[in-house]
Amino acid sequence: MSSSDGANESSDAARRRRRRSNTLLLVLAIGFLVFGAAAGALYYALQPITLRIAVGPSGSDDHKVLQAMAEAFARESRTVRLSPITTDGAVDALALLGAGKADLAIGRGDLEMPADAQTVAIVRKNFVVLWAPSGLGGKSAKRKLALKIKEIADLPGHKVGVIGRAPANAALLRLILSASGVEAGKVAVSQFGTDQIDYLARDPTLDAFMAVGPLDSKITSDAIAATARVRGEPKFLAIEASGIPPPEAVLFEGRESCRS
Repeated sequence: MSSSDGANESSDAARRRRRRSNTLLLVLAIGFLVFGAAAGALYYALQPITLRIAVGPSGSDDHKVLQAMAEAFARESRTVRLSPITTDGAVDALALLGAGKADLAIGRGDLEMPADAQTVAIVRKNFVVLWAPSGLGGKSAKRKLALKIKEIADLPGHKVGVIGRAPANAALLRLILSASGVEAGKVAVSQFGTDQIDYLARDPTLDAFMAVGPLDSKITSDAIAATARVRGEPKFLAIEASGIPPPEAVLFEGRESCRS
């Protein structure tokens, strides 16, 4: 064998070794690429889903409950996170849901719902409280005025202060009046925000008050206490439920596309 043949064989062997080395490097590169893609996909898949939930007003029972739920999910759940969106009330919460700016919303069942809204759960039921002041309140009061309103039938010609600016609250009062045989048009209505209880209690044009909320509503109890201090002991007006549909529930609403 000549020296040139030996050199050619050495060169061929070197090229084969380089090809094997390059092939191994290519296989390793592809393996790392596949592994990286799989790891990235797994990381993305394991990321918690964040659900935007519209609720309001700030400081309400619904708002406090949702905040507590969001904190609990943040501590204990690896798959779901809750992101509260604070609104001025249930009407605005449902509006955000309809506009696609929230995945879920807490709203009342007697409010207009977005066309594609679906009920996920009933959180609680609301109750209506109607009361009239007995007269002047406070320790300095020397006398008590005669009760002008003792029952719902006495409301015509008077004004009712309704807590909550949602149109559904005024509509609910009209429903109660009609079911009680009272012409709703003869009863004036003035609505106040949940942060205006002191104004409501001190408004001398109001002859009765109405609140809608859960059985242990702080807003309702604060309103009753405020009116008692300023206007005297409350006289609660009985509501005949036989002619009124079952109380509307506060609903936890979500669109079909939302995870639940």
